[in-house]
Amino acid sequence: MTIEHVSIGDPNIHEPKGISSAAGNTVYVANGAGTGVWRQLTFSELDAVQAYGSMVISNNAANFPLTAVADTSFATPAQYTLLTGAGAPFASETLFGVTFNTDRLIAPYTGVYKLDAYMNISSFPGTTAKVAMRHLRNGTTYSARPVIVKSAGSGSALQLTGFGLTTLNAGDTMQIVVASDVTGNLVIRDMNVLLTLQRRTA
Repeated sequence: MTIEHVSIGDPNIHEPKGISSAAGNTVYVANGAGTGVWRQLTFSELDAVQAYGSMVISNNAANFPLTAVADTSFATPAQYTLLTGAGAPFASETLFGVTFNTDRLIAPYTGVYKLDAYMNISSFPGTTAKVAMRHLRNGTTYSARPVIVKSAGSGSALQLTGFGLTTLNAGDTMQIVVASDVTGNLVIRDMNVLLTLQRRTA
């Protein structure tokens, strides 16, 4: 009886051609000319499933002025100030897929990303000031929760750290916003914001 190869079902269907001589943990890679080889993938061939990049502030001494927010519980995202300009001199670092522009990281693919950030504060807006941080997507959507640190007194130098998962579309931007319950100057000595693709969905 004649049957089309595409219609063969278990238990008669066979493994892919060449599988009997393929080494363990290899995949079939086509060469575009109607054939291919069994081999391990290289990292460069995984571009579409991995991406990361960071923006950093290094050894900064410039002030970032903040005005005290009316809602000192930091529950009103619109009162936050975008970290940008002379007091937040971001630069790119270790980009692979993710791109950087001035004060933002840009997602290359649609998927689930992890955002990690730390900020070394060398000077607070006031001796008892609280400083909060959120992330901002596409300039309009704020993270649901802030991370907050409080100065322990004159000369306090503390770290503000946050992380979380977020869903982004290709081309979406991620920025950092901050707020203070005291008017004054914030000095961010060092900062690192890292965006890492966890799972591509489109």
